[in-house]
Amino acid sequence: MAIREIISEATRTSHRTLDLALSSLDLGRPGYYEAFLRGQAEALFPVEAALTAGGIEQHLPDWQLRVRTPALEHDLAAMAITCNPQPQPDFRTTAEMLGAVYVLEASRMGARVMLARLAEHPDSDAMNATAYLRHGFGKRFWPSFLDVLESHPDAQADTEGVVNGAAITFAMFEKALMPMTNVVVDFARGGERNYSSMPG
Repeated sequence: MAIREIISEATRTSHRTLDLALSSLDLGRPGYYEAFLRGQAEALFPVEAALTAGGIEQHLPDWQLRVRTPALEHDLAAMAITCNPQPQPDFRTTAEMLGAVYVLEASRMGARVMLARLAEHPDSDAMNATAYLRHGFGKRFWPSFLDVLESHPDAQADTEGVVNGAAITFAMFEKALMPMTNVVVDFARGGERNYSSMPG
């Protein structure tokens, strides 16, 4: 079985949880998109920082091209959103780092879907804050990463570590998702909360 299939099977529940939550967002409401960006930042920033500090660039030479922190910082600033990033995860092995990158790179496909949905509201202020969603368009980041993942000796020797790195990263995005889910619930009840006052 390919390593990507092993990860996909092991993290199926987490992936489904994120997909369902994101599909429930009404991107025509600014509060929803602001909540999405903040949640993404609170998980993405520490994960990318940990990967950089851990030397992932030794295994992915184009890592600096893949990093989305600056794009997301741009979008937060464009919408005057503050965030409280989670602590950096402790990736102990190369296999765990590759598992984390799997989650980050796979999320680009979801970003394309989000951008398409956002385009249905062209007058929204959110259209000025889509650098994160657009990052990597025209690049072969996903297939080129899979080439590295499937052929890397550390990943082949330690698939459990790869799965663990992916699980750690999924868990961080799920944790960041909780306040965003609260926004969805509050809108459904007919009242918009001030997202900036919500706990991270």
